[in-house]
Amino acid sequence: MDMTSLETIREHTREPRVFPAGAPMNNSGETTDDDDADEDVPLDLVSKRARQFLGRFLKGFSSGLGVYSGIKIVTALMRNPFRQSLPIIRTELLAKDSFRFAAFLGLYPSLYDLALELLEQYRRKRDDWNSALAGGLAGLAIVVEDRTRRRIYCLFAIARAIGAVVSTLVRRGLLPAMPYSETMLFCSCTSFLVYCTALKPQYLLTGYYKSVLKWSRDYTDRKLTTLFRQPGPDFLTCSDVGLHEGSCMRHAVTDFTRSLPAFAKLYLPIHLAPIIFFKYKLFLKRPMRLLKAFLKNIVFSTAFLATMVMLAKYGICLLRNFRHAPPPLPGWIPALAGIVAGLGVLFERTNRRRELSLFLIPHTLYAVYLWAKERGVISHWRNSSILIFALAMVPIMHAYEREPESLNLLLHSALKYFVGKRISTVERQKRRTVSEMST
Repeated sequence: MDMTSLETIREHTREPRVFPAGAPMNNSGETTDDDDADEDVPLDLVSKRARQFLGRFLKGFSSGLGVYSGIKIVTALMRNPFRQSLPIIRTELLAKDSFRFAAFLGLYPSLYDLALELLEQYRRKRDDWNSALAGGLAGLAIVVEDRTRRRIYCLFAIARAIGAVVSTLVRRGLLPAMPYSETMLFCSCTSFLVYCTALKPQYLLTGYYKSVLKWSRDYTDRKLTTLFRQPGPDFLTCSDVGLHEGSCMRHAVTDFTRSLPAFAKLYLPIHLAPIIFFKYKLFLKRPMRLLKAFLKNIVFSTAFLATMVMLAKYGICLLRNFRHAPPPLPGWIPALAGIVAGLGVLFERTNRRRELSLFLIPHTLYAVYLWAKERGVISHWRNSSILIFALAMVPIMHAYEREPESLNLLLHSALKYFVGKRISTVERQKRRTVSEMST
């Protein structure tokens, strides 16, 4: 990608940028010093911008209502597909929570588009700074959301911002590439998360902690409290708390085999969704090729998760039995087991390793934040998630406009739908990860 393509002027396909009359722009993207450049913005231009703002808001708002009701229906089906009836769509659409969700999806693209035009008019040029600053200003729209989702959005945005910044710096030669950097990052995250699961579950999001217990098959909060957290006079075996009978090695192999069908069922919709939403045209042309890749991805993803869970559980059992001391469990045992368990990610493709690492970063950051807050290292700032989300959207929107390969397909497609497709946006090519760039 040459620098000329990076500096190409970005424009909307539906609504081209309109600068005030008398403010012509030269070939470099800057306005000239014509005497008429200081004229007031015409009334018709203000009216046009208002119509564009309202149109984008209504599009995002209506799409948000549809997404919200769809999520509720899918969630109900996943919880109990046979005995639980579908939620009443009318009730969900009229709920206050749905309006908050839809209002954010309506406001963000509207504010971004408006801020981008105003910045171009004020700065009299079109460059990377406009899209970055507009992304940050539009990010303040998160204020309309409830506090819980604000926190989730914030953690998600931080992870994607880190990924976008690192990928952009590596692509531009400003940061050296490191082989297997995604694997090292993933192992670091799993180390701390396994530690939190075993000893400090209060640091984890409730939903994530419950998912980890479900993936483990035989762990419960009560059993972990007795075996790992609560001080006791004597060493406890796994059978003493009802985890399993017999040797831990035999149980690990048996549990690994029995977990495969459940994990394959978990990954079925995850790998099927991109084909349905993004690759359906290619599937119609080459169905066998995509079907083969689909089955291969399920096999390797299932092997990854089953191996990771098995190594985490067996690693803790092995080290705990070697130490043979009464509870509580020292923190280094689950942390070390988590590092070893993270190596299971090597079953996945390199680009999947990156996505899995970015998935764990928000949970890890949240756990680290609560850990630091509990120890008085940092203090809580009320509504700080609003500012953090806005700052995180700065590199994300810069990447959307200038480095689209640094964003994953889902996020890029969502921004493309809500924010808009641009005529001269750099085409999104097959993404190369930091590890691949080093080869």
